[in-house]
Amino acid sequence: MTSSSVTAALAIIFIALSHVTVAHGQGWSADVSAGRVVYDPVSANVSTNNVIGSLRYDTRREIWVYGAGAVPAGDTGTFWGAVGTGGRFIFSAPRAGRASIGADVGAHGFSFRDRVVDQGGAGGTLETIPFARLAVGTGFIEGRGGWRGHTLSFAGTREHRRVFETGLRGGYGTTFRVQGDARWVHAIEGTYPFVGATVAYASSRVDVWGQTGKWLATDLGERVWAAGGGVSLGLRTSLWGSVRQEAPDPLYWSSTRRTWSIGLTQRLGRIPAPLVPVARAQEDTVVLRLSLTDAPAGTVSIAGDFNNWQPAPMEREGGEWIVRLPLSPGVYHYAFRAENGEWFVPPSTPGRRDDGMGGFVAVLVVS
Repeated sequence: MTSSSVTAALAIIFIALSHVTVAHGQGWSADVSAGRVVYDPVSANVSTNNVIGSLRYDTRREIWVYGAGAVPAGDTGTFWGAVGTGGRFIFSAPRAGRASIGADVGAHGFSFRDRVVDQGGAGGTLETIPFARLAVGTGFIEGRGGWRGHTLSFAGTREHRRVFETGLRGGYGTTFRVQGDARWVHAIEGTYPFVGATVAYASSRVDVWGQTGKWLATDLGERVWAAGGGVSLGLRTSLWGSVRQEAPDPLYWSSTRRTWSIGLTQRLGRIPAPLVPVARAQEDTVVLRLSLTDAPAGTVSIAGDFNNWQPAPMEREGGEWIVRLPLSPGVYHYAFRAENGEWFVPPSTPGRRDDGMGGFVAVLVVS
């Protein structure tokens, strides 16, 4: 198998994953986008531009499934298609408090046809990364360790490869967020350390983010960076774009390259209620309500920056969970906590948005 064919196939994986990991809310969403990948081993001037479409479904419990396909814009581009599923699975005992354990799991399958060499191929990737997480207020720290692998079949040859990965991850913030990442990728030929950082800002209309990192091995010292953002064009539509400088990953050993993408996301089906100011009642209190149909079984608590993110119990009244909070005028962020320790924000909650850390947060405006 030639290095150019392997790079082309793995570039397809990267471009597929980059287009399905854009933040989405619960429910169905459709993307239409354009992207570019450079195949450096073939020639510095050879690139492929694709028009990409994808359909994705996200559940309230952070499980997702998607399908995507691309049509090349030029005569030498690559046709490809991909499907996948996965999610973040969290397990917490009712008395575990701020600690939880879980796993990030993902499975992707893809097929492609490289028109330069007139050959088709197929393959897949699989990852299982267990973690232990400790959350304090809006901050968290995670210890992680697991397995990633891929397989590729091209021109009658099949290739398999796997790596083990350990690492630490920590972050802090809501509207403005910072996250640090340190990991060690253990391959058959050696260990490859990596350090990186992410900063992000998200409001109800605009979000921007940036990432930077570096591999620290003697035979892999490349830098990586990425930047992007999005803007809401209404309750259902958002426009987004990103650019990335990618380095070889020890799982794939693809080439260093720069990619870009720009796209439009359309949410389908039911959408969250709009964000509107909430007036204070008597004695300067605000009443927040959660329907039983939107809550898991068991008791429910609420936490936010109004109580230093320490869960406070809600009361059952008829078909609702309610809480009365003595809040001054201002903007607050909050989320609900189930009896088993799981954090959740139902899609019907006014002001619900992605928190940038794999979950959701609600924004409350008190007038």
